[in-house]
Amino acid sequence: MPAKTYIDDNGYRRYSDSNRLVHRVVAEKKLGRALKKGEVVHHKDRNKLNNSPSNLWVFKNQYQHDKAHKYDAKRYGKQASYKGFKNKQENTGCMATLTFGIAVLVSLYFTFN
Repeated sequence: MPAKTYIDDNGYRRYSDSNRLVHRVVAEKKLGRALKKGEVVHHKDRNKLNNSPSNLWVFKNQYQHDKAHKYDAKRYGKQASYKGFKNKQENTGCMATLTFGIAVLVSLYFTFN
């Protein structure tokens, strides 16, 4: 029997028994480890209720998460960046943004390590 959930005041789904955010639990299962302090789980399609593992992205910190939103806001407008993409074409752009973000993070990692 699936665990009971509810939608909190911010529009995120939470488990009723533990009050944990569903998207964070799903991200942990996807990664095979607990989230580290400061890591932020991002919904690629900006739909807070779409907790499919393929829709979740884990950022190292809030700064990196904000950068992705700001980049998309410049490219697609603030509404799309924070409220979601209307069609598949725009969503593909979001994936390109995330791919670009990965490349930046990897290059920074190797630069400083």
